[in-house]
Amino acid sequence: MDDAVRPSKEEFDRILSESYDEWSSHLTNAHESPRLPPSSIELKSLLERTPSYLGYGSVPKDTQLPFTFVERELSRGQFGLLISGQSTWTTSNGQCCLEPKTIPLDILMAVPTPLAVEISNSAPMQEWPGVDGISNHDEGNYISILFLAWAYILSARWAESLKHAPGHQCSINFKRKASQLPTGSRQHDAIEIDVGHDVEAAEAAWWRSILWSGGGWEITTDYNKRTYCSPWSVMLSDNANMGIAEDHLISKEEPPSSDVALEYLARFCSRHRLYGQCSVALVAALYIPLISGDSISLPVPESALQHGPSSLSQKSSNLVKEYSKSLSRYMMLSCNAWGMRSLISSTFFNPKVECNLASAWLNPIFAVTTPLIQGEKPLTLAKVLAYRQPRLASLWLGAIIVGLANSTIRNIRIGLTATELNAAAWTGTLQSFITMEPGCNDGQMIRREDECRLLFITACDGYTRIPIQPWKPFGETRLLDTELAVQQHAACRCHCLKYEAWH
Repeated sequence: MDDAVRPSKEEFDRILSESYDEWSSHLTNAHESPRLPPSSIELKSLLERTPSYLGYGSVPKDTQLPFTFVERELSRGQFGLLISGQSTWTTSNGQCCLEPKTIPLDILMAVPTPLAVEISNSAPMQEWPGVDGISNHDEGNYISILFLAWAYILSARWAESLKHAPGHQCSINFKRKASQLPTGSRQHDAIEIDVGHDVEAAEAAWWRSILWSGGGWEITTDYNKRTYCSPWSVMLSDNANMGIAEDHLISKEEPPSSDVALEYLARFCSRHRLYGQCSVALVAALYIPLISGDSISLPVPESALQHGPSSLSQKSSNLVKEYSKSLSRYMMLSCNAWGMRSLISSTFFNPKVECNLASAWLNPIFAVTTPLIQGEKPLTLAKVLAYRQPRLASLWLGAIIVGLANSTIRNIRIGLTATELNAAAWTGTLQSFITMEPGCNDGQMIRREDECRLLFITACDGYTRIPIQPWKPFGETRLLDTELAVQQHAACRCHCLKYEAWH
């Protein structure tokens, strides 16, 4: 080192070169195929240890669980509802038995207002590029339609999950009678969506409510004299001008349950042979709680050539059924809103890089990503980020679709990195040095990253906050100069920070 803080020029240049080589290779790979890599539509990797939302599916339906709800003012005069909880972490995997550590984690329960959704020709992913290895599927662009359908399904499952929560009165309603909702053919220059001429009246009514400008459905709960919306509530803009293509005369209808709506979605995806788009729309919908109360623009739907009955895709139908089994776990991840942001932020983290070399690692990243953002090349950006961290590739594609990717990268550039250890543990990703395995020491000196980790694990003298920045400290400290708790446990070589459960 030139001094105690600044790294040597050789070390700085080494990290700079390593970062540039890696990210340049990702950019080169992104240009090799016009299609997305398969990891961009893979969601299962997000569920490694993610728990179920409100215990749905893991406890009997009539069982009420002792949740603690907290009302919090999100903006002036508008309140959100959260579930107060905490996660438990093991602090030792050896003979030294430190007590487990608890980390508070409140999960979003309900929001005051829905997300406003516009349909725009300037929205990202206006043309679906396809996915390598998948053929004869995903012609046209139905991302907006699928996003709106998933928003309802997630909201309906939310209302069903609240049966476990005391003090809630949920309601699921169509905001207008289905017979009042116009079909696409009755609107001037409307975007007509083919749901099939043979669908039943209830199914047609549901699709009409999904596509209704101004919002055709609402799913809410009354709690403590306030009415709250589902975290996945959306309201389609008044000028969206979409409808179903066929006339279906309907006299009376009831909103479907989440399971029935999933069947409707499965048939729609099978009819239009939608596979990758179905996955991407779901992961995009998982960001709704994070951006609730704001507005987004989604691509204008583009219909594909009509397929006959013999072309129905069982692969598409099976995909929706597979997501149905894990839907409550996706909901839990989605309602850890800060965790969602932290996951995509972790793509830029390198556990080998010390904090005084972070700029050397990050600068080549921005040299690669900034031209893609400024040049409005979301597809290339999605592929670069997918190659860097395939496990989170689908989250990045979803973030691009809802307009979060660019702002996330800008925030990281100015040092606003998000860290949320629970989301990292749920998805099997690494976000911070604090959860890394400890190193060894010679009894005289201790690495500062190990010192900081022990201070946090033992909560010594108020060291209770998770480090804001993920980068590991550089250098060493004499053991004699450290806190007594560090001296006591430095030789144990068994202390760690490993996730156990959220409750």
